[in-house]
Amino acid sequence: MLTRGSLVAGLALVLAMTSVGCASSGKIRLSASTMCKAHGGTYDTRTKSCTYTAVTKSAKETCEAHDGFYDVAADVCEIAP
Repeated sequence: MLTRGSLVAGLALVLAMTSVGCASSGKIRLSASTMCKAHGGTYDTRTKSCTYTAVTKSAKETCEAHDGFYDVAADVCEIAP
Protein backbone atom coordinates (compact mmCIF):
# COMPACT_ATOMS: atom_id res chain seq x y z
CA MET A 1 0.00 0.00 0.00
CA LEU A 2 1.46 3.33 -1.04
CA THR A 3 0.82 6.38 1.06
CA ARG A 4 0.35 9.78 -0.50
CA GLY A 5 3.73 10.86 0.91
CA SER A 6 5.48 7.89 -0.69
CA LEU A 7 3.83 8.60 -4.01
CA VAL A 8 4.81 12.28 -3.90
CA ALA A 9 8.38 11.41 -2.91
CA GLY A 10 8.59 8.84 -5.70
CA LEU A 11 7.30 11.28 -8.30
CA ALA A 12 9.73 13.94 -7.08
CA LEU A 13 12.58 11.46 -7.44
CA VAL A 14 11.50 10.52 -10.96
CA LEU A 15 11.35 14.19 -11.94
CA ALA A 16 14.76 14.81 -10.40
CA MET A 17 16.22 11.81 -12.20
CA THR A 18 14.70 12.98 -15.48
CA SER A 19 16.28 16.40 -15.05
CA VAL A 20 19.65 14.83 -14.29
CA GLY A 21 19.33 12.57 -17.33
CA CYS A 22 18.65 15.51 -19.61
CA ALA A 23 21.63 17.44 -18.29
CA SER A 24 24.18 14.69 -18.83
CA SER A 25 24.92 11.98 -21.35
CA GLY A 26 25.23 9.22 -18.72
CA LYS A 27 22.50 6.98 -17.42
CA ILE A 28 21.57 6.27 -13.86
CA ARG A 29 20.82 2.66 -13.12
CA LEU A 30 19.23 1.66 -9.84
CA SER A 31 18.58 -1.91 -8.88
CA ALA A 32 14.98 -2.81 -8.14
CA SER A 33 16.08 -3.76 -4.64
CA THR A 34 17.67 -0.34 -4.06
CA MET A 35 14.58 1.51 -5.27
CA CYS A 36 12.32 -0.66 -3.16
CA LYS A 37 14.38 -0.26 0.01
CA ALA A 38 14.72 3.49 -0.57
CA HIS A 39 10.97 3.79 -0.34
CA GLY A 40 10.61 1.67 2.77
CA GLY A 41 9.78 -1.56 1.03
CA THR A 42 11.05 -5.10 1.25
CA TYR A 43 12.25 -6.59 -2.04
CA ASP A 44 11.60 -10.25 -2.86
CA THR A 45 14.10 -11.44 -5.47
CA ARG A 46 12.14 -14.62 -6.11
CA THR A 47 8.94 -12.84 -7.19
CA LYS A 48 10.71 -9.60 -8.22
CA SER A 49 8.24 -7.59 -6.20
CA CYS A 50 8.34 -4.93 -3.53
CA THR A 51 6.14 -4.94 -0.45
CA TYR A 52 5.56 -1.50 1.03
CA THR A 53 4.53 -0.51 4.50
CA ALA A 54 2.69 2.67 5.41
CA VAL A 55 5.77 4.79 6.13
CA THR A 56 6.18 8.46 5.31
CA LYS A 57 9.69 9.56 4.37
CA SER A 58 10.97 13.04 3.77
CA ALA A 59 12.33 14.05 0.38
CA LYS A 60 15.77 14.23 1.98
CA GLU A 61 15.53 10.66 3.30
CA THR A 62 14.40 9.36 -0.08
CA CYS A 63 17.18 11.22 -1.88
CA GLU A 64 19.87 10.04 0.53
CA ALA A 65 18.62 6.47 0.20
CA HIS A 66 19.71 6.75 -3.47
CA ASP A 67 23.12 8.11 -2.39
CA GLY A 68 22.05 11.56 -3.51
CA PHE A 69 22.46 15.05 -2.06
CA TYR A 70 19.24 16.86 -1.19
CA ASP A 71 19.30 20.64 -1.66
CA VAL A 72 16.67 22.00 0.72
CA ALA A 73 16.58 25.50 -0.82
CA ALA A 74 16.08 24.23 -4.38
CA ASP A 75 14.00 21.21 -3.26
CA VAL A 76 15.92 18.89 -5.60
CA CYS A 77 17.89 15.68 -5.27
CA GLU A 78 21.26 15.46 -7.02
CA ILE A 79 22.40 11.96 -7.92
CA ALA A 80 25.79 11.40 -9.51
CA PRO A 81 25.69 9.19 -12.62
